[in-house]
Amino acid sequence: MLLDPQLLLAYLIACVVLILAPGPDMLFVLGQTLAGGARRGWAALMGIYLGATGHIALSVCGIAALLAASPLLFDAVRIAGAAYLLWLGISALRTALRPGGAMTLAAGAADMRAAFWQGALTNLLNPKVALFFMAFLPQFVAPDRAPAWLQVLLLGPLLPLLALPFYAVLITLADRVVSRLERARRWMDGIAGAIFLTLGLRLLLPR
Repeated sequence: MLLDPQLLLAYLIACVVLILAPGPDMLFVLGQTLAGGARRGWAALMGIYLGATGHIALSVCGIAALLAASPLLFDAVRIAGAAYLLWLGISALRTALRPGGAMTLAAGAADMRAAFWQGALTNLLNPKVALFFMAFLPQFVAPDRAPAWLQVLLLGPLLPLLALPFYAVLITLADRVVSRLERARRWMDGIAGAIFLTLGLRLLLPR
C-alpha cells in the first residue's frame, strides 16, 4: 500500500476538522451564493478547486518551498491576492448601492464564468494556501512507503473531495435564504461585498 493506513486515517480526521472550521474559501463561496444563487456558488467552488489543484501541483514540484523561503515573493503574492479581493468587495458594494443595480438570482453564463475564475484567482493568489499544503501534507507522508511526491499527489485531492458534501449543504442553504429574501437582493450584494473586503483585509494582515 502506497499510504500508511494510520497516517491516512489521521489525515482524514484532520481534513474533517479543517473543513468544519470557517475559512476564506467557505466565506467566498457563501458570498458568491448570496450574490447570485446556487449556480454561481457552485461555479465559485469549482474555481477554488482549480486553484487548490494548482497548489497541490506546486507542492509536488517544490515551488511552495521556494515561496516559503522568499519573504519578498510571499508578500508580493499576498498583496496581489488582497488587492483582488478588495476590488471584488468594492465592486459588489457599488452594485448594492446603485439604484436598481442589484444582481439577479438567475446567474447567467457570464456570471458563472466570472465566479469560477474569481474563485480560482483568489485561491491561487493566497500564498497561505500554498504554505498550508507544504506544511500540512508532509506530516502524513511515510518515507518508507513510496516517493514523497507521489504520496502528496494522492493525499492532496482528498481534502477538496471530503469538503464537497459540506459545500453542497452550504450552497443549498444559502440559496434558499436568497430565494426567500429576493426583495432584499441589494442587501445580499452588500453582504457579499463586505465578505470580500474582510477576506482582502485579512490576507493583508501578517500572520
